[in-house]
Amino acid sequence: MPIEIVDLDERWQSETLLYLRRSPYRNAIPLSNVTQLRSRCDVVVAHSNGFVQGVASHYRDLAFLGLTFVAEPGDSLPALLEALSERVPALGDSRLTTVIPEQRVLQMAGHVALESVAIELQMVVEPETLRPRESATVRRLRGEDLPAMGELAAIGSLLAWGPESLENGPAFGAFVDGRLAAMASTRFATPDVIEIGNIVTHPDYRRRGLAAACTSALAQACFVLSPRVYLMVMADNQPAFDVYRSLGFWPAERFGFVQFRLR
Repeated sequence: MPIEIVDLDERWQSETLLYLRRSPYRNAIPLSNVTQLRSRCDVVVAHSNGFVQGVASHYRDLAFLGLTFVAEPGDSLPALLEALSERVPALGDSRLTTVIPEQRVLQMAGHVALESVAIELQMVVEPETLRPRESATVRRLRGEDLPAMGELAAIGSLLAWGPESLENGPAFGAFVDGRLAAMASTRFATPDVIEIGNIVTHPDYRRRGLAAACTSALAQACFVLSPRVYLMVMADNQPAFDVYRSLGFWPAERFGFVQFRLR
């Protein structure tokens, strides 16, 4: 049967979730885009004879253009990319960014013009492996903290941070003399999986373990919401890797941070 492309709707929601839930960690970003972040995303589904063959989505609230996908081998991926670019014409005119498992980088290489690929490690933690890092300076962040969070995000050049951060899940910050010195927040929090991100420390307060304490507190809060928690770290960032390992995270899979253009 030929591949057909449809916009994600109520008819295809349950089948799409079943498809993505086969691998919650690998498909974490697509899962967030079809559930918690659905209202901010353009999502298309490939199917054949009633069975889902792939999903591609574009999250509109980022400071850069990007997309993500899951697709079976064959014709699904090019059909998904074409359909998504028809719905979001800017995708066809710009450099795009994605973070996908390394295997999917190879899959997409034949259908896009790759410009750069950097390796990130998906680091996973479980309640049994998490080593709490207590700190009296750390507390959960609230709406009134958003201006300070925005300032710290700008200092740390966090392109994926936005004011909607607190809507997506919990965040924790460390305060020194009343000033937000470090923070960690959730990129998304679904019942299937949560990604911790936007981890940053002000340059004046580095090497005090503040970001580690924020990350530890956040991970504990996340386990109340989901059984799966992870974060991403660049493979060449050894200091950050060592900190996360000390907290009980371990590298589960290699991902590609990819910049590319649609053909």
